[in-house]
Amino acid sequence: MLAGCGQQTNDAPPAQKTPAPAADPAQPGPKVFRENWPDKVPTRGLAKGLALPLEAYMPSYADEIAVQQARDTAEIACMRRYGFDNWRTEDLGTAPPLAANASNMPRRYGLTDLAEAKEYGYRPPHPGRESTPPPELDAPDAVTVLQGRQGDGAVTSFKGKALPEGGCTGEVDRKVGTLDANLVERLSAESFERSQKTTAVKAAMGQWSLCMKDRGYQVNDVWDTEKLHSPAADTASSEEIELATADVECKTTTNLVKVWFDEETTIQKQLIKKNESNLDKARSRKDSTLSAASVINTAAH
Repeated sequence: MLAGCGQQTNDAPPAQKTPAPAADPAQPGPKVFRENWPDKVPTRGLAKGLALPLEAYMPSYADEIAVQQARDTAEIACMRRYGFDNWRTEDLGTAPPLAANASNMPRRYGLTDLAEAKEYGYRPPHPGRESTPPPELDAPDAVTVLQGRQGDGAVTSFKGKALPEGGCTGEVDRKVGTLDANLVERLSAESFERSQKTTAVKAAMGQWSLCMKDRGYQVNDVWDTEKLHSPAADTASSEEIELATADVECKTTTNLVKVWFDEETTIQKQLIKKNESNLDKARSRKDSTLSAASVINTAAH
């Protein structure tokens, strides 16, 4: 979901090779973990309280999890109807992002939280937990029921029992659907790129660069800091923490984040006005999908 703008990276936990435990018949859906989920609007640092206009149209991380929970619940129910009594899906919410939606506000304009910078450098403060692995999905019978296909051809029944069109996945698509954020994320990316070219942001970025030069760093913009530390290392070095701290302190003295946010807000308002009809339609589809998901999730608990 949150692969949009900024310096946020959240690597998924390493893949597990241990067999999955048997499913609990009393557990009709996936396990959902809710630790360290991001706030709807940042509550710390230079991005505190900031929300761009297009965020009103974006699905949140909580929305994404709710829809996936409903999809997984419907998939499990379908697969168990065809004899896959131990069918389960991956745990959800195990590796929450830093931001509540694809705007990636806590790090849209680079690192913005001084306390995090001093403790973690550029790294996310909360590592994700390992997810219990689902069953192997390459068993031929499971693939047939899940996809309603065998090889290149469609299959309409399994062991004498009629299959839904497209298998259990097709059934899930019709019952729940998916969240489509293509339009709003495209517009968000456009505003982000355009904002960097505005006179005000260029001037503030130049001041930030001069501030960083005074601290001993040769960087032209906030993305250049990525070249000065090693994200592959397990933990932040003292040099990385010093760099991250200088980065945020220079953003503070130059007011870069607020200037950038204001410029992008203006651009996004223009984009919303130009695309309002299509954005409203997309938001209506999002609301319908969330409503269908809520019905399934409520019934499962």
